[in-house]
Amino acid sequence: MLLAGDWSRRRTHTTRTIHGVDGVPIRKGPGPLSTIERQLALAAGLGLVRTWLDGGDTRQRRRPAFQPCHALLDRQRRVLVDHVRGRSCGFARKRKLLRHSQALFEWLDLRGLALDSPNVLAWAGDGVSRDTANYSDRLFVGQWAIELNGQAWVVPKHRRAQTPKVKRAFTEAATDSDVEEIFGLISDPVAQAFCRVVAATGCRPSEVPFFDWETWERLERPMELQGFSPKVKKEFVAAVHPRRWLADLDHSLLRVPGIDPTDRSPSEEVAERNTRHSSRLLKLVHKDLAAAGFTCLPTWTDLRHLWTIRAQADGLDRKTAALAQAHSERMAAEVYLRHGERRQALAGIQRFASVVQAV
Repeated sequence: MLLAGDWSRRRTHTTRTIHGVDGVPIRKGPGPLSTIERQLALAAGLGLVRTWLDGGDTRQRRRPAFQPCHALLDRQRRVLVDHVRGRSCGFARKRKLLRHSQALFEWLDLRGLALDSPNVLAWAGDGVSRDTANYSDRLFVGQWAIELNGQAWVVPKHRRAQTPKVKRAFTEAATDSDVEEIFGLISDPVAQAFCRVVAATGCRPSEVPFFDWETWERLERPMELQGFSPKVKKEFVAAVHPRRWLADLDHSLLRVPGIDPTDRSPSEEVAERNTRHSSRLLKLVHKDLAAAGFTCLPTWTDLRHLWTIRAQADGLDRKTAALAQAHSERMAAEVYLRHGERRQALAGIQRFASVVQAV
């Protein structure tokens, strides 16, 4: 890329920050590079080529070749990364755990520290609050790193993860009327259709492209919707509730380029494409809602939890509701019903009180 003269790096997408021989990063800018920056970039490029020819790893998102990892830390990092990659979890979840794994050993190597429980706990709490999911994930990664490398994992009571007071702010305060209001505020038709499906079925965003929309349309849009879950790798039947949210749905908007709805063995490439698509649509939803004055912006998981609460309040059997969301009854009781319909009733009362006070 540098030898071709694309100094501004406009025609080539790259996530790597190129460092010069002096260690200063050469940032991607709107204009052409100066002569000195060109010389530094060429020197750094030649260094990467030499490293690659010598058998070194020059993949993206790796530290520069002039800052090698400690040999012991690098070996311990590889053990942890192999364990995380072998876990059976969603693509987005696995990618997050891999980022934490890489960040742990970069933090240790930058400070010249060894891998042990006190240092891992110091990394886990570095700029992160104990009552967040981020801190809990860091503790999971740190425990795996310690135990997989033959050490004892010791966590004092004052360093354990705390349960958040409000797990999901939107789920805590929103009702069905808020969800219906959201549909009218989303300007992008693809994002609105995607939002309607997740809210009406309580499915995961990765399951939306794998629904059998042709059969559903042929049967005159019943309350059952055949689908496949890439996360749990099994077929399931989703329940459309309420049905009116999908009355005018154009399911042709839900097709994702490069994803075959009939494929039952999706790869990581398909999972990444699916995650990028749902993340892009969620950003469009947040943009429209923020412009409309929403303070609590929903996520796809918030809409999924609201469906579980709605099904419980309307008398749907808990086991049936759990099967319709492709998870277990225990998960529904411990996670998805953390807030419950009581919080929904309180949210409705508070909304009515605010309207009366305004009048």
